[in-house]
Amino acid sequence: MRRLILLVALMTLSACSAGPWTRLTSSLEADRLVREGNAQLRAGNPSAAVRTLDDVVRRFPDAPIHDQALYDLARALVLTTNGGREYRQAAAHLDRLLRDYPTSQHAADARALRIALGAYVARTAELDRLIDRLKAIDLEFERPRQP
Repeated sequence: MRRLILLVALMTLSACSAGPWTRLTSSLEADRLVREGNAQLRAGNPSAAVRTLDDVVRRFPDAPIHDQALYDLARALVLTTNGGREYRQAAAHLDRLLRDYPTSQHAADARALRIALGAYVARTAELDRLIDRLKAIDLEFERPRQP
């Protein structure tokens, strides 16, 4: 009988502590993955870092390191060679960091990077419009003229 009471008490205590234990292991896993993502960035593999850090951002939104994961993901996206699309995604992650974590230690750097990305994306869009205009002018000159 004593063993049964002890078993029930232990099961009750372990059920009560499942929440904090899960949060702790999730936090540790998020920390490990952010370190791994940063190591991938340092090793010159931003595409792998994007996959790892995106996983952290999606799976661990309540982790204490979530703000760093957002910032590092934005940096990794900027370092990929795919250009404009990733810059817009990076800007979105920086906006989220600044909205959700305004007092983060990464907030000042995130603001600066966001400004630079915004200027680059705007300038790229302007250049794309100019290229399209030049193509149209070029086609106009190639058309045969009517006498």
